[in-house]
Amino acid sequence: MTPEESRAQVVNAARDIVRILGLKGVSAHFSRESCNDQAVAPFRGVVGIAYDHAPTLEESRAEIQRMLAVLKQQGWTDPGDFHTHAPAVSKQGVTAVFDAYSPVQNFGGSVTIYGECRDMTTKENTVPEPIPADQLK
Repeated sequence: MTPEESRAQVVNAARDIVRILGLKGVSAHFSRESCNDQAVAPFRGVVGIAYDHAPTLEESRAEIQRMLAVLKQQGWTDPGDFHTHAPAVSKQGVTAVFDAYSPVQNFGGSVTIYGECRDMTTKENTVPEPIPADQLK
């Protein structure tokens, strides 16, 4: 998989999620990360999406459960062998991990999309770069 293909894989998945869920107030960023502890190939594309989330932890968790149900109706499935403690769904080699908003930590209310570990060309992790809003429509 080329670096361009690994980017397209996760940006397309982000676009799918934003569209299906009708997320509002969306901002997103793209980066590449190594799939191992040595920061060497293989790499994968990663998109982080922030959105207008529910205001409490309990409401955010319920909101995420509703989102997962909607995505599963649209062909997303349980994440298989992708290991996470957060709610997640997968489709076509991509996994979306949902992080509930915590007002105590003032953190969360986001989705992180991980692509396949198949980019053997990239040489290092990259700094997150903003994705223009029109690329998510």
